[in-house]
Amino acid sequence: MHLPGWTPSPEGEKPVSGQHSSASISGRKRAPQRPMRLMVVSGDQAVQKVLGRCVDGRDIELVRAANLAEARSMLEVTRPDLVLLDTDQPDGEANTLSGELMQRRRRVQTIMLGTAPTAATAIKAMRQGVCDFLVKPLDAKLTLERLDKARLRHEHDTARRRKVHRLQRMCRKLSRVHDDVKQQVDILCKDLVAAYHELAVQMNQVVQSSEYAALIKRELDLEELLRRTLEYLLQKAGPTNAAIFLPSDTDEYTLSGYVNYDCTNEAADFLLEQLADTLAGRVAELGQQVHIRDRDVMAAWMGEGLSYLHESHLIAFCCRHDDEPLAVIAMFRDQSEPFDPSVNELCDAMAPMLADALARLIRIHHRHLTDDDD
Repeated sequence: MHLPGWTPSPEGEKPVSGQHSSASISGRKRAPQRPMRLMVVSGDQAVQKVLGRCVDGRDIELVRAANLAEARSMLEVTRPDLVLLDTDQPDGEANTLSGELMQRRRRVQTIMLGTAPTAATAIKAMRQGVCDFLVKPLDAKLTLERLDKARLRHEHDTARRRKVHRLQRMCRKLSRVHDDVKQQVDILCKDLVAAYHELAVQMNQVVQSSEYAALIKRELDLEELLRRTLEYLLQKAGPTNAAIFLPSDTDEYTLSGYVNYDCTNEAADFLLEQLADTLAGRVAELGQQVHIRDRDVMAAWMGEGLSYLHESHLIAFCCRHDDEPLAVIAMFRDQSEPFDPSVNELCDAMAPMLADALARLIRIHHRHLTDDDD
């Protein structure tokens, strides 16, 4: 049974508009702290009267239960903060209820009422979650002191729980922020790595371009130009078969310089002639670097007549000036010795420089022809 006018107000219930307190640190409105709720589980009328006088005019809500069954039925609705549990119960052992209260997610203080406990009884009760003892018959003054202590513990626990909840919310927020920042840092790191790699490639191309440009600078002899080009390619790519094909007047390509790495002389002559007829023109028409490592792709490019190359790794590129092919260079060696990716970058850097050098030789050659005609 309840005191007249008592209305359950479960913890966590949203306050009525206009009753909000000041905003918390997190910016949320918090309901005013409600009075401590006291449940007395006792059929002893003397106990009920003393407790009624103790809570009169104090910030404590009193809930009465005559036995254990009635107390259990009221727990979920009333949700008390403090339970005064009489050891003399008509329907069971009082310790069973105190044990149940200790297992609840929301902490409930329990004070036992009864005769002075023995040491064994006190230890057993404390193991069941009992925090204090009151000896019957109750002394009003002593009971009031114990209730005040219980109220202070309740206020302290409430403040601690709220602080823990606030810290948990902050930790969840920090965790989300940490995940966002980590994701952004990961993206930034990947972008930096990509940018660094791209810059390194560009710097390497600049260095290689400078080396090759200095090597062929002002070179006016065609054979010497092609020889230096082949030597530079071997210096950077390592031992390899390499050939340079120049266009003839009949739109065909002829061999103008080569390096034989691992072919017999007879095989080299045949291969180079076939490459001039088969590969050079196709690379010139394609207008971009050809890089073949796959056997089937190599067979499709070379045909059955060049089956010797089917197990090779090949790089070929065209040197163009004003969109006119002036040379095609091909390098190939066994797939067990594949070219490093830097060789592809080297070829891209060399192609326009060799094309410019060849165009310069052609202009000089034509000027000499004109001077001779004059």
